This record gives sequence, C-alpha cells and structure tokens, in this order.
Amino acid sequence: MKLCNACIKNRRAFCPHNFSAELAREITPQLKQDIFGPTPPNIFVGHNFYPKVYAGPTVAVGEVLDSPADWYGMDFGGIIRQRAMQVQGRKMMGIRPQGRMIEQVRESIMSIKPIDVEVKFSNVPKFEVSYDEVHSPAGPSAPIEKLEIADNPRIPKKVDEVVQEGVKAADAIGELALEGFDNYYITKLLTAGVLGRKAEKKLVPTKWGITATDDMLGKGIMEKIRGMAHTNWHCVYSNTYLHNHFEVLLMPGAWEYEQFETMVYANRWGDISEEYEPHWGRSEYAKRQGGGYYAARLGVAEGLQKIGRQARVVLFREIGEGYIIPCGVWEVRENVRHAFLGRAEKFGSLQEALGVISSRLKIPMREYEKKSRILRQSRLNDF
Repeated sequence: MKLCNACIKNRRAFCPHNFSAELAREITPQLKQDIFGPTPPNIFVGHNFYPKVYAGPTVAVGEVLDSPADWYGMDFGGIIRQRAMQVQGRKMMGIRPQGRMIEQVRESIMSIKPIDVEVKFSNVPKFEVSYDEVHSPAGPSAPIEKLEIADNPRIPKKVDEVVQEGVKAADAIGELALEGFDNYYITKLLTAGVLGRKAEKKLVPTKWGITATDDMLGKGIMEKIRGMAHTNWHCVYSNTYLHNHFEVLLMPGAWEYEQFETMVYANRWGDISEEYEPHWGRSEYAKRQGGGYYAARLGVAEGLQKIGRQARVVLFREIGEGYIIPCGVWEVRENVRHAFLGRAEKFGSLQEALGVISSRLKIPMREYEKKSRILRQSRLNDF
C-alpha cells in the first residue's frame, strides 16, 4: 500500500490514512438509513457525559467476528476493517433507560449467536474511522430511531436464570465464568445493564465495563490461586503481537504481582510505569496503566490456574514505535494469554531467568530493577 507523506516522514510500514480511504470506497455503498441483516449482538455505551450517556447497538455491514479473541493474529488493517464494518447506533439516555428499544437491545445482547435485526437511523451513517494515540478505532455512527429483532435470540439457560433472579452483578459474573462464558460475552451483559438486582441494573460505559469484568474475573481466579502449591521453578513465558512484546516471569513464592509498561523507540525509551499488587490484593485503581493492567493480570491469573500453581509474578510490557494505532486492551489480554499457550522456559535461578529475559527486552534490566518491588526482594533461594 502506498504511504501518505506523514507515514513516510515517520517511517511507518502501514498507512492508516490511505487504508481508511480505500475502506471508505468499499463500505460507503453499504451504509443506508435502514440496515437489515444478521449481526453479532453488541452495544456501545459512551462515558463522556455520564450519568447521561450516548448508547446503542451496533449493526454489521459485512462479515464481522464477534469476539476480539478471534481478531488475534490480524494486522492493523484487519482490525480497522472489523471496527469499520460495525455501525454504531447512538441515542442520548440516562443510565437506567426504559422502553421497547432498550429491551430489544438487551434481549439481542444475551444471544450467543448472530441475529437478524432491522435498524433505522435518523440519517445515513457517514463513513468514518476515528483513532488517535489514546482511543482505539471506532467505525461509522448515526442517531438511532428504531431497532427491531427479526429473529429468535439464542439465550443460554444459565444467563436467563441469573437475569431473571436478579443475581448481584459480581456474583452473576462469577457464576457465568464457571459455566464457561468468556469475558467478552460477560462484558456485553454488564455494559447493557442486564446483570444485577432489578433496582440496581444500569448501563455501564463500555470502557468501564471491560475493566470491571477483567477485575472481577481476575479476583475470582486469584482467590483460587492463593490456595495452590508454589511453583518450583523460575519460569518465563514470552509473546509478541502488534509491536507489543511481553515477558512474564514466575518465581517461587506466594502470589504477588508486578507489571511494567513502557514505550520503546530506536535509541531511547519512555517513562517506565510500574504497578504492584501484594498477596492479599489491591483496592486502589491502577491509574498508571489503566485497563491494560487488569487485562494483563487476568491473562496471568488464567495462566496460573491452568498450570495449577501460584507464584510471584513480574510482567514486562514493551510497546514498540510500530504500535501506531491503539487497538484496545483486548490486545494486551490476548498477548498474555498466548504467552501462556507457549512452552515455559524453566531456570534454576532468578539470575538465569533474568538473563534470558534481558536478551529479549530493549530496556536494560537494571532500569526495571531500580523500580521493582519484587525483584529487589532478597531471597537466598533465588540464587
């Protein structure tokens, strides 16, 4: 693909501007005031004007993969395409809306299969894919007037039970996780205001819902991890995707967790942010790393649960300058999950493990050790 002047100047291998222009020529003819067809159930809830929010369903104008877990392996172009083919219907409403439209949206969200829907917008959605250094790509949108389900949603029995019984949201999330529902589906239920006691049900901004789900699922798994045997080795798991490189170090000992995150450039690196969690957990929001912290921690917790061990954990995330489009915290979560899908490298000492990790990181290990609360701990059996 031909690069625009800005991308040439910044020596980028991918040009989102020219790619979006090509995508506009492909998708614009499909954007109409009335859209009908099968679409994966989804909802977007904004947070800028909370407790008033712009909210509404998304309708697909092409073949869309429902779960971001299925996006893993796609390049920037593939991810932008997935976003661009999801048209957001938006309507300003309170966080406890009433009426047929929201009930239809919620009913569709509970479905575990794509359903036929008919959406009427106030005007023809205009093609637009917006993104910047902070926000992940968002597709076309327009004010929504009407939504009708033209299919029978397939709602799992367990989901129907927790909704009808008004199970407290945190408890419902735990029960659904035990039944095998993934975080992406659970997040949609929480965001749509489906979960919780009747008097407490409310829309949850998508950004907050993703982090809340990761946090609650992670805490549930960590409760189990604390009762597991300690790992006997220093183990290292590694993965790289979308210019994000992850190294996960497991050390013998009771559960505690530390996460590093920084941007790396050709001849320098940005500020190294550090977040820490002691054995019993943390109560303060990880504001230095935000949702990425909880997404990565969930991936680590799932990995430990899989191998049946608890450990002291240090996670290193180095973000390369090729990461030109923030794709959302799903990328962090899936990067860590795929690290644990690989074979663990086992070492007899901390020094050996750090030596191998250091060979794959851009930033010298001593820079991390200066900030680390776990690596600076003196343990005789680490050496």
